[in-house]
Amino acid sequence: MSDYSDWHILVIDDEKDILDVMYLALSDNGYQVTTAPDGTTGLELCRETPPRIVITDIRMPGMNGLEVLEAVKKLDPDIEVIVCTAFAEMDLAIQALQLDASDFITKPISDHALHLSLERAKQRYTSRKKLQDYAKFLERQAADQAQILHQDKMMSLGRLAASVVHEINNPLSGILNYSRLMSKILKKRPLKEEKIDKFTQYLELVETETERCSQIVSNLLAFSRKSPPSMGPVRIQELLQKCISLSQHKLELQNIALTTSFQPDFPAIQGDANQLQQCIINLIFNAIDAMPEGGNLHIESHYHADKAHGTLAITDTGAGIPEDNLPHIFEPFFTTKQEGYGVGLGLSTVYGIIDRHNGKIDVESRPGHGTTFFIRLPAA
Repeated sequence: MSDYSDWHILVIDDEKDILDVMYLALSDNGYQVTTAPDGTTGLELCRETPPRIVITDIRMPGMNGLEVLEAVKKLDPDIEVIVCTAFAEMDLAIQALQLDASDFITKPISDHALHLSLERAKQRYTSRKKLQDYAKFLERQAADQAQILHQDKMMSLGRLAASVVHEINNPLSGILNYSRLMSKILKKRPLKEEKIDKFTQYLELVETETERCSQIVSNLLAFSRKSPPSMGPVRIQELLQKCISLSQHKLELQNIALTTSFQPDFPAIQGDANQLQQCIINLIFNAIDAMPEGGNLHIESHYHADKAHGTLAITDTGAGIPEDNLPHIFEPFFTTKQEGYGVGLGLSTVYGIIDRHNGKIDVESRPGHGTTFFIRLPAA
């Protein structure tokens, strides 16, 4: 005999003889059984100890079977309900199915019919639970992915912030020097025309350098802002320019020459601009890390009208990637960098983002000959 002890069944019927027979039949098969003489009592038992399956008669005084079915589904939609009806009451049985009953049994109830109805109810209950568990699993995966994206972004942000500190130092030094010169001019009275012109010139330079600082900080804030995924038209050339602006100073510090080749009529693609920016920043940072002694970085974009997709290529003249490592570079936590230079989330994050944009990312590399990453994205 199968073990059905986990299956709690509540039987509701106003006829005591039927309750007794059902109790014996179900108990003998190993089910955990509770009985109730009317709908109201049955609902109270449902609240106290929720069953997995309810078997209820349709014709009962007070609360009838259809009302019991509706009340049980409001209490817990996962509880399966089987209704018992006379053959002449088929219209009520159809109503019960429309109210999400799992099955109906006509009286007199045979053991075979009862067994089949219970199997259907158990299958529905189990399938629903599996779907719910899978939905929870997907929610957890989405949350984990969001956490990985955020972690990777914070790592990139830390590196950007360090670079921005150096970049802002230059205009701030200029502002400080111009302010001192302006202060000296003001101390000499009366002011000559040439001194006023000089003062105005310094003031304009202070304004220019202040705007430069503001733009640098604005770009960093825009990158750091934690925003929900938002799909929309993305202009690739504008996106690439933002990424270059954010990493320009770091390239200069590393003595890396940047060249670009952007197709001007590259159409918009459908995507999340923030996540795509994160991808490109990651690839630029990887290229910078690959050229510690300086080198060349080339970024280009092409649109293939016949294939309705665009390609971005980021090429460095670094050390290249060993052939044995190429199949693994997009795996989470795989890294060839020295300790302290990252935990290997960058490229796996890039791969995940591009995949969710229905795109592809490939790499070509040879030791001593540099590396090129190709990103292919469908047009909007």
